[in-house]
Amino acid sequence: MEQKLFQGPRVKRMILNYKLKIDESWNHCVKVTINGTKSDLDQKLELLMPAWSPGSYLMREYAKHLRRFRATTSNGEFLYFEKTSKSTWVVDWDKSELKSSSNEFCIEYEVYCNEVSVRTSHVDLEHAFIHGPSVFLMVKGQDQIPHQLEVEFPVNWTKLNTSLKDISEKRQHFIYEAQSFDELIDCPIEIGTQTTTGFMVEGVGHHIVNFREPSNFPPSFQEDCQKIVQTICDFWGEVPFDTYTFISHFLPSTYGGLEHASSTALQFDCFDVATKKGYLDFLGLVSHEYFHSWNVKRIRPVELGPFDYQRENYTRMHWLTEGLTSFVDSLFVHEAGLLSLESYLEGLTKKFNAYEATPGRYLDSLEESSFDAWIKLYRPHGNSHNSSVSYYLKGSLVFFCLNSLLQIQGRSIKEFCGELWLLHKKRPDQGVSKDEVLTVLEDLAGVKVRDEFESYLSTTIDLPLEQSCTRIGLTLEREAHVELNWGFTWEEEGGNVFVSKVMTDSPASQAGLNNGDEIIATRGVRINSKNYKKWMETVAAGKLVELLISRKGRLINFEVMPGKPKLRVKSLKVRDKALVSQAFKLS
Repeated sequence: MEQKLFQGPRVKRMILNYKLKIDESWNHCVKVTINGTKSDLDQKLELLMPAWSPGSYLMREYAKHLRRFRATTSNGEFLYFEKTSKSTWVVDWDKSELKSSSNEFCIEYEVYCNEVSVRTSHVDLEHAFIHGPSVFLMVKGQDQIPHQLEVEFPVNWTKLNTSLKDISEKRQHFIYEAQSFDELIDCPIEIGTQTTTGFMVEGVGHHIVNFREPSNFPPSFQEDCQKIVQTICDFWGEVPFDTYTFISHFLPSTYGGLEHASSTALQFDCFDVATKKGYLDFLGLVSHEYFHSWNVKRIRPVELGPFDYQRENYTRMHWLTEGLTSFVDSLFVHEAGLLSLESYLEGLTKKFNAYEATPGRYLDSLEESSFDAWIKLYRPHGNSHNSSVSYYLKGSLVFFCLNSLLQIQGRSIKEFCGELWLLHKKRPDQGVSKDEVLTVLEDLAGVKVRDEFESYLSTTIDLPLEQSCTRIGLTLEREAHVELNWGFTWEEEGGNVFVSKVMTDSPASQAGLNNGDEIIATRGVRINSKNYKKWMETVAAGKLVELLISRKGRLINFEVMPGKPKLRVKSLKVRDKALVSQAFKLS
């Protein structure tokens, strides 16, 4: 039943032994040891530290936290090594002064782990979260052989959770096995005194691991999570792993998720999760990352595997990886009976408005947005909204539009995904190309649907949101925004008011305002976070407004003429209940 990650040709049977030791958690450090054997033919050993994490497309340069690297033989003699790039170390037997030859090696180093996110490692007095790419060096040429990992940690910590295969013979020794380096670093590890529970779906154990679970955490989560998991498993028709682990961190002002082949790491605000809206948002995140176990970790763009961990892995297909997933995540929560149709439509309305408030959609196609993920999505700046569009946001709406096209053909997103899954099963070690996805779509719904969908991906034409709503029994209602059209967003900080995003060709941009400008006063009256909303109610459209701005310490006067309130999507109303129910049915 288990479907492995991409694995290249096997070399002769060997095992690399890793040991992860945490003995001074207050220093945020882990100690790593790698024991192995080089071949008789090679006198050099190259070790690489990943620079990024699959699923998070930004060069994070994990090697910056590595220190005290050293190499020895099995006899304890020091081996000569040299750092040859920012994340590469080469051990050279020829340059080593050895009294006796030995092919066995021991690599030792430390890693500083003090960054809280799902794509970095964090170690402190309370726990350790180990994100493999940020901690483990890869031994080049031996990355596709079995890897064993032993973990040693403080005695006051009582639990270790991971989806790695446990091969420990005694409970006081924690030893795990992976079939490759890819698998080793794709299984995050949580160590400490975390809360744990779980459930079974389709005979597969699903483990819930919560670090700092809030005292008011919804008691229904295990049951709700099980409903979502069952709904997604029913959608795909089979489960591609032997076990699954949800690792969640509940900390203030955090949000994020990262998918893995048989687990996920989640972070969510500990205060928000106790509210109804926040809890539903968290369930949407759970759904999103669990769906990725099929879409991304198995079905994947051909460029995303085998991974080059030291360089950008470019793809123009994040509309498939994240767009499709972002379209169905909340739908699965709805399908599981946990999110009302009204609440789902409210969330969809917000997506419509966010998309239409992004001028960058006219400059950046979905394929371009995907390709530029490495320099744009994870590195937003003051002009991002004018020059690019999120492949999460637009990608989800592209599949909303596709869903409407499929519905009028008597087809569904489930059938589309089912065909992609069959294609994956025929060749599990190979990704899919854009043309193959489009061919699946053409075979399912015809050439016209294929061509229209392809235009959503490769051009900057506006998506037919209103037409798509009409096809599935919804009415898109618009209303004038309550605020005047200034052409920028407001941001409060320290009691003061700042210009945030300035929209292209808007009253603000024509007046010369920049993001980051602090609004000091208007006509001699001080403006601050307490009074600016009341002041805005006194401003009329089409009349000049004098603003005193502070820009990088310099006071400048501007005149802005706000326009009439812009139309936005007010709501999505159900016109034909049967059509709507059919369109949003995933089972």
